[in-house]
Parts: sequence; C-alpha cells; structure tokens
Amino acid sequence: MRSVLTLIRHGLTDWNVEGRFQGQTDRPLSEEGRRQARRLARRTSRFGPVSTIVASPLARAVETAQLAFPGQEIATDPRLMELDFGAFEGRTLEQNVAHPDWEAWMHDPYLNRTPDGESYRDLRERVVAWYDAIPEDEGHVVAVAHSGTIQMLLAHLLGLEKPRWRKRIYLRHSSVSRVVRRDGVTVIERVNDTRHLDENGADPFWE
Repeated sequence: MRSVLTLIRHGLTDWNVEGRFQGQTDRPLSEEGRRQARRLARRTSRFGPVSTIVASPLARAVETAQLAFPGQEIATDPRLMELDFGAFEGRTLEQNVAHPDWEAWMHDPYLNRTPDGESYRDLRERVVAWYDAIPEDEGHVVAVAHSGTIQMLLAHLLGLEKPRWRKRIYLRHSSVSRVVRRDGVTVIERVNDTRHLDENGADPFWE
C-alpha cells in the first residue's frame, strides 16, 4: 500500500518581506505571494488524483491552497498553524532581540515557550498528532501550511529529537516537499522543491 503526503509552504506576505515574526497573526498573501501560488498551480495540475487538500486556517495558507488548486474543496485544520510567537509577533528580529524575554527563549526555543505563545515542541506535537491521524489508505494528501510546521513534521519523520530554530530545514515560499509511505517504510522524497518559481531551477537561500 502506497500513500503520498505533499507539504506546501504558503506564498509570500508583506510581513515576510519586512522580516516580521508572523506566527499565528492572520496576514494575507502579498501580490508576489499570489503570483507564486498561481505558478504553483501549473505544478499541482500535474499531481494526478488528490484525495484530500487541507490547509492551515490562516489566510495566507488558505489563499495559497485556493490559488494552487482552483475550484477544489479545501478543508482546514488548526493543527497545521504556524508557531504562536506570542509577544514576539509583528516585531522584527532587531526589536525582539531587545525584548526582555528574548534571551531566555533563545536559550532553548524547542523546549521554552515564547511569552504568551508556544515552544517548538508544542508545534511539533500538534502537527505530528495531525499526521498520525491520516488513514494509511488515504491516497494522496496535500497540506498547505507554514515553514515551522513543515520543518517540525519533517524533523519528526527524520528522527531528529531536538531541532533548533537556528539549525533547521530551509523551505522557500510556495515550496513543495513530499513524503511517501509504502509497506511500513517512510521516505522523504523531496524537500523545498521550487522549480515552478525559477525557469532555471535556481533556489537561492537568501532572498
């Protein structure tokens, strides 16, 4: 029995460009983010049969899903939401470094919760709970979510016990990652695939 899980990061937002911690603040896609999602639609049209499309309920993920899969039914699940950065949301890195609770959180962001928010362990536990609930015979599931959410799920599947915020898997906006399960074996088949964005296949780390 073979099942496929495709993980898509949402398109770009204005806060991504401004370098603001977005977390669970509900920001829409920017015009560039919509362009990314429309280009992604060229890719998804070649996916073949998809049994379920589910998105984080945050607007940037839902809009990405709607543009990438036009006319198809999109479910939402709050377990796919980004990390809740609490008091750090809406602020730039420079502003957060000056926050009195920043150093304590950065000492161990995997275990320590942000002020009024979550830890990366909290995020990992909820996205893994979502993943574990997918029936083995579900076929091809597509999830449109967030960088942190996808990173924590991939870390779990790779057996990384304590991934750190500053040592993580890089995922570009609207990137495609894929997990394949067959006969009890789980394979991460691709990560951060953005060929739909660059005609030459380039994937620069820093924008």
